[in-house]
Amino acid sequence: MSRELEKALETLAKSKQEGHHQFIQLFEQWNKKFDGQIKEIEKINGQFLKEIEGNLDYMNRWFAKKEKQFAQLFRLFG
Repeated sequence: MSRELEKALETLAKSKQEGHHQFIQLFEQWNKKFDGQIKEIEKINGQFLKEIEGNLDYMNRWFAKKEKQFAQLFRLFG
């Protein structure tokens, strides 16, 4: 009986170890995919910032002009 119990415990321990190993592998795969996605997002974000960087000065001037126009409207009609 004790030999059967010993075999059952060894099987259980081996099963837990294999399950743990599978979990670690899945987690590492997920981590690699996640890192790849983060890098892709950073790349896209960098490209977006480069594209708008040249337009920032123009946008700032445009908003400043609109602020002055609204300020004049409020002074005249407010």
